[in-house]
Amino acid sequence: MVINPDSIKSLIDSHIGLLDNMYLLRRTIDRLINNVSPHLVEGLKRESMSFLKSMEQNIRCEEEALFPVLRSALGSKGAPIISMLGDHANLKEGMERLRTIITNLETENIEECRKMTNFAGEEIDSLIDLFSRHIDKEEKCLFKLAREVLAEKELVEIEKKMKEIEIE
Repeated sequence: MVINPDSIKSLIDSHIGLLDNMYLLRRTIDRLINNVSPHLVEGLKRESMSFLKSMEQNIRCEEEALFPVLRSALGSKGAPIISMLGDHANLKEGMERLRTIITNLETENIEECRKMTNFAGEEIDSLIDLFSRHIDKEEKCLFKLAREVLAEKELVEIEKKMKEIEIE
């Protein structure tokens, strides 16, 4: 396991990949709305489950690796972490709604499939909006703060914990 001492950069890179995946999901949803097919539904299900797993890992990396160390370093100035946890709760709710919609997507009734696919599109749009605002705050405020207050040793420990989460 290679440890990169810049765990903050790893999280930023993860954000970029997750946002790209959300836009890819949106494109797949748009194709499915225009052409309902079992092949596209199965592709959307696979893409969605992969995206949701990656998103859950990113949230866990932040909540289980970064936030505890940063909270300890910040002491009473940990308000930005509370804000990020609130965003995470909202993201998890949206992710669960998307998971439910996508899991139950079937092609037997084309109009019902289109209706549910539209709901999935609305949910991914909502997630894109929420996640974009979240990472903007996180990268401009929380990560900047982390770089200022955390020692390289702490960043290495955070990265190590993140790698453990990623291989689970």
